Amino acid sequence: MLKIFVILTLFCFQSGADDLLDVLNGDQKQMDGLNIEQKSSVFQNLVPSRSPEQNIFFQFLEKGEVKKALYQWPSAFENSSFASSNDGRALYGYLLYKNGMRLTGLESLFMANPQKVSKKLLGLWRGLMQTNESLWSFTDVQWSPAWTEVFGLSAEVMVTARRFDSDLTIGQIEALLRKTSSKTWERSWTEWRYVTTLLMQDEVVKAAKLLKHLQGIDENNPISKDLMNLTAARMLYQSGYLSQAIRYYKKIGKASDYWFEALEERGWAELRLGQPQNTLAHTQTLLVPALQTDVGPEAFYLASLANLKVCDYQQVSQVLKEFRQRFRLKASRLLSLKENPQSEPVKTLFAKLAEERTTMTALGEAGQHLPRHSTRDENLFYLVQRHALMEKEAEIAKKLYSQSLSEGTAQVGFQAKMEKFRKTIEGRARNSYTASLNRVKALANQEVGEISSVLKKMQIVEAELIQQLALSDRVIEDTKNMQARSKQGTTGSQDQDTLTFPFQGEIWFDELDNYKIDIAGSCQSGKGKTL
Repeated sequence: MLKIFVILTLFCFQSGADDLLDVLNGDQKQMDGLNIEQKSSVFQNLVPSRSPEQNIFFQFLEKGEVKKALYQWPSAFENSSFASSNDGRALYGYLLYKNGMRLTGLESLFMANPQKVSKKLLGLWRGLMQTNESLWSFTDVQWSPAWTEVFGLSAEVMVTARRFDSDLTIGQIEALLRKTSSKTWERSWTEWRYVTTLLMQDEVVKAAKLLKHLQGIDENNPISKDLMNLTAARMLYQSGYLSQAIRYYKKIGKASDYWFEALEERGWAELRLGQPQNTLAHTQTLLVPALQTDVGPEAFYLASLANLKVCDYQQVSQVLKEFRQRFRLKASRLLSLKENPQSEPVKTLFAKLAEERTTMTALGEAGQHLPRHSTRDENLFYLVQRHALMEKEAEIAKKLYSQSLSEGTAQVGFQAKMEKFRKTIEGRARNSYTASLNRVKALANQEVGEISSVLKKMQIVEAELIQQLALSDRVIEDTKNMQARSKQGTTGSQDQDTLTFPFQGEIWFDELDNYKIDIAGSCQSGKGKTL
């Protein structure tokens, strides 16, 4: 018995040593994930009784020859029960992923029920996604709690709460919050979604408390300080706390993407506080032609009301004229865009967004032909980025199809199956491009509606202008003996070394929003301008 035990022990030791040497001294090119997967028997028992074609497939897969395995898939599994099974969908998705079509592969995986997929196969997927977590941001899948057990909470938040093209209920957001940990990006992002959802449901006080908490988080906070300050200012403005709102608007600097909105909304707050000269100082900046890609029609309405307040009728008339000229052309361009979104400016926009986030200023001349918020729209950015990924995958599918003539199986009808595969991937890419174009059309339609709405308001201003001019003689008679009053409040540079230059038409960046408008007498006799 002792001899037998020693022999068995030596055999086991020797066997273990052979495995160790095989691992450490093997060909480095073969020491990839697939070789490890073979050792851990990931693919064993997926198909208990294999056909000859299926045996060929698994031999390719176990050797790491994923391209040949993809070519072999139709011969091995087409019209089989395995292909439509949960393991089959997960395995096919893995095969696509390893051949470079990662987004298509991942979405193929989600066609399976995670609770019925092999645990080893799910473990394989978990390892793949740990090195490519950004892919979750552009994945269009239906998430379920079972997937959270596989890929974790971070993936769930990226899929369900990262995008703004799907509405989440308060209950869904609160459920996510209960899963997250403090001081993580998942918690901060979900809290931001909670703030925006609460505001849409007029839960202003509750939203304000959460926003104040979010503003105090510096670590792992994906929300910009400027966006949070703008949101706080809007909450205060809508609740009637105008002076407090202005303090938040002032925190947003010129370099921010939100500066134009902050400047315009600050102008409305100051107009309501009885400081039209401050409003006019802001609109002096907003109406600069060089900034027209970033400024909407509402700024002209604001300028016309402020000038009407101080009886500068000549300037009111000028603002009305400029509004008609600028937005007649802009509306025409946007309507054309709705009919034919595949224009050169849109292609320029898509090319920029496919690389990274951009600004209207960076688009140059093309920006004048696009909806104002094109570069900041989260939905459009998601769709364009997704399309860019799908385009790359379509190119890979096309290349695989071309190479399959010489590298694929000799089975009759194989090329037709590969052509179907290529067309399927290219069809997904076209669908993603169509979705991007539809979003541009929706933004164009939205801005056309905004222009139409402001146009109606400007017509009322024009009617008021005519009425006030008709009554101007009576105003002069009634106020000729009144002492002139100066408007309180002013804006502009507060530096002690401020220099003053006569305005000659040229705009310098440093002087934007540093204009100072002094108004004495307002609409009193001798001080107002006539047309």
